[in-house]
Amino acid sequence: MHKIRPHKLFTLVRSKSYVDRMVKVVLPDKETPVFFDTAILLALAKVVRPQTVFEFGTYIGVGTLNLAVNLPEARIYTLDLDETAVAAPVEGGRVSGLRDRFGTQENEVLTHLAFRDRLAFLNTPYEKRITRLFGDSNTYDFSALAHQIDVVYIDGGHDPVTLDSDTRNAFNIISENRPGCIAWHDCGNPRYPHIMDYLVRVSETRDLFYVEESWTVFYLNNCCGDLIDQLKP
Repeated sequence: MHKIRPHKLFTLVRSKSYVDRMVKVVLPDKETPVFFDTAILLALAKVVRPQTVFEFGTYIGVGTLNLAVNLPEARIYTLDLDETAVAAPVEGGRVSGLRDRFGTQENEVLTHLAFRDRLAFLNTPYEKRITRLFGDSNTYDFSALAHQIDVVYIDGGHDPVTLDSDTRNAFNIISENRPGCIAWHDCGNPRYPHIMDYLVRVSETRDLFYVEESWTVFYLNNCCGDLIDQLKP
C-alpha cells in the first residue's frame, strides 16, 4: 500500500482561486464524521468531479449531507439497514440478536434506526438529490448500478464479512469510462484493526493509497492514470 502525506492529495484539487477550494461541512460532534477525513473525501470528490456517488452506511446522514452540499451536480445514493433488514434471518434461517449480529457496531445500528425519520439531510434543499436505499449490503442487488458510480464511500458494517462484500461490490459498481474512486473509512481506527490488514491484502493486486494521519484509504480507477502517477513516490 502506498502511504502519502495529506498535501499530495490536496494539491491534486485544481482551482482558479482559494474561493474555489472552499468547502462547507457540518461541524463534528460525537456522532458526526471526523473533519479531517471529511476533507479528504471531499478532496477526492473534487478531483474526480462525480456525477454519481454511492455511500455504504447512511448512519445519521451527516456524511451524506456533507457530500450533497459540496457536490451540487451529483446524484447521491446511500444504503443502510432498515428495521426489516435488521430483523431478517441470517444464514441458516436463524434470527440473531443485535449484539450477536453486529458486534461492536450494535450502538451504531440502534442510533441509525432511531434517526431514520430525522436524518441530517431530510427536509433540506439537498434531499431531492439523495436516493435512500434500504437493506443489508451483503445481500443487496447492485446489478442496476454496475459501473455507474464515480465515487464510492465504504463506511457501513465493519465486520470482516461485510467489509469484504462491500469492497467487492464497490469494484463492481465503480465507473469504467469516467474518473472514479473508492474510499474506505476507519482504516487505522483501533476499534477495527482488521480493516487495515484487509486493505493491505487488497493492495497486493491494486494500487491503494493511505493518507497518513487519517483513517482513509482510497483507490483511483484507470481513468485517473495521470493522478495515480503524481501520487506514487
